[in-house]
Amino acid sequence: MRRDWDLRARENALYYIDCGHADSEEAFWRSGEEDLVNFILRDLDLDRNASALEIGCGIGRLLRPLSFRVASAVGVDISGEMIERARQALADRPNLLLLHTSGDLADVADASSDFLFSFIVFQHIPVKRAVSRYFEEAARVLKAGAVLRIQVDGRPSRRRSADTWDGVRYTPEEVALELKSAGLELLDLTGAGTQYMWITAQQHAEPGRPVSAAVRFHRKEWNPEAVNRLLRRMGYDPASEGPRILSGQANLRQLAQRVIEINENEKPRTYVSRAYRIFLDREPDDEGLASYIAEIERGISRTNLVDCLLNSAEFAAKHRV
Repeated sequence: MRRDWDLRARENALYYIDCGHADSEEAFWRSGEEDLVNFILRDLDLDRNASALEIGCGIGRLLRPLSFRVASAVGVDISGEMIERARQALADRPNLLLLHTSGDLADVADASSDFLFSFIVFQHIPVKRAVSRYFEEAARVLKAGAVLRIQVDGRPSRRRSADTWDGVRYTPEEVALELKSAGLELLDLTGAGTQYMWITAQQHAEPGRPVSAAVRFHRKEWNPEAVNRLLRRMGYDPASEGPRILSGQANLRQLAQRVIEINENEKPRTYVSRAYRIFLDREPDDEGLASYIAEIERGISRTNLVDCLLNSAEFAAKHRV
């Protein structure tokens, strides 16, 4: 992991951290603010006096905007090259501490963090034991009542072995077991079946562990009427599929597979436009249209568009209350 990510950092750090916004420094750093708001802090209230920790901080794309919202933050990364670049890029942010990790949080004190997060990191780890170690370490460094928010790859497992780019994948059941084993309480899980499965969890109260009230999570449920409208656009009968989605017996990504297969031979522009109309109930904006067309033309799987739309802040706003 260290060798591969040091090489990637030297070759093109921006691309390997966020390939969709690597065309310019401006786009890259702007995407950090957008992703922090739309994913990391979605449905969370974070106090200004909070202490935060990011696993896999890269060169600080998310830490920079976070540093203006918290009292202090720690970023760890397995790549020393990434950490050195982060120290240069974030030299003007005095409330940040950057640490080179060996796959743990050994330099972070017990029960010292109010909020721990990770995005587009665990999907690159090739063995699940390494991920389990991070869950165990997260439980150690979190205060009682502190919140963890982590993204993992929730797509079905593939037959070939994982590597340091296309890493391990998880089912919701596996995630629940990981959290239970680490002593963390699952609060919410979204994006099941997609590349962007999000876990929100909390540390239990226990004697002697400092208590945090710096982060508050507001759980949102499906809006049944919005889900039924979505199912109709997807070509399903809401009367039969709606209850399965609302109860958690099925997930939208499973149902979306039929939409992908029906439209897989369409031209990229048609495919992207249709996906927007089905999942967001609108025409794509120029930026989104151009970006996803470019992805498809570069050979990125068309399923990525659907995964992104299903996990977007706009989709959540339209389908959850």
